[in-house]
Amino acid sequence: MPELPDVEGFKRVLAKNALRKTIDRVVVSDARILGKLSARTFASRLQGAKLIAVRRHGKHLMANVDRGGWLTLHFGMTGALQFVRNCDEEPPFTRVRLDFTNDGCFAYTNKRMIGHVGLVEDVADFIADEKLGPDALDRQFDFRAFKTSVLGIKRDVKSVLMDQKIIAGIGNIYSDEILFQARINPAERMDNLAPNQLKRLFLEMREVLKTAIVRGAGSEQYVERMPKGSLLPERNKGGRCPRCRSLLKVLKIGGRTAYCCPRCQGC
Repeated sequence: MPELPDVEGFKRVLAKNALRKTIDRVVVSDARILGKLSARTFASRLQGAKLIAVRRHGKHLMANVDRGGWLTLHFGMTGALQFVRNCDEEPPFTRVRLDFTNDGCFAYTNKRMIGHVGLVEDVADFIADEKLGPDALDRQFDFRAFKTSVLGIKRDVKSVLMDQKIIAGIGNIYSDEILFQARINPAERMDNLAPNQLKRLFLEMREVLKTAIVRGAGSEQYVERMPKGSLLPERNKGGRCPRCRSLLKVLKIGGRTAYCCPRCQGC
């Protein structure tokens, strides 16, 4: 599933290849991805328009339309955004395509159709309607804000990190990496963490996500780009701790699979 580093990558590709280009054609291959929005309305709002700014909040990507409003993209389990020079070479599972005047196209792909493409008038209202917490890398989301958001929650720390209503952007895979680097058991209750553990968790959350973005590592692809000592390349059956080489333990926490080191994290 695309997580914050993946979507930040999509944001940068969009910013580099799509801003201020005229959208010549809008192709909706499967209108289910638009929800209640009709394909005709969606196309009419975007055809002839330009995308003039782009931002990300958690796992959501949004692009400002020069006519007003925002294009919203959520990638669900298998979604992605690709820039293609030749629009005739459409990637598999393309659900929505924006063709730019004589300058390539953007293809939103989604194999499993768990995701959404839409249009909204205001980003702040959209974030509120989606009940999203602060973005994990928002500059204003400092340690004090983080502590306020999580303090006293009587749930396992992995589930709290993944709760988009508390912190937006972290999923199953990067929560494991963050907890490994912080040396915290994913099953430990958030309200049981010592003050130094809480501070370490916050710092590692920021560091892990920033490192993944800089190195171009995603949640499913290019994990080998993460630095030596990262859990992600070992996050599989039979994987070993990159620190102590102990066999990783596999847990089920809140219905999700968690990988952790029994020696380094006490799981």
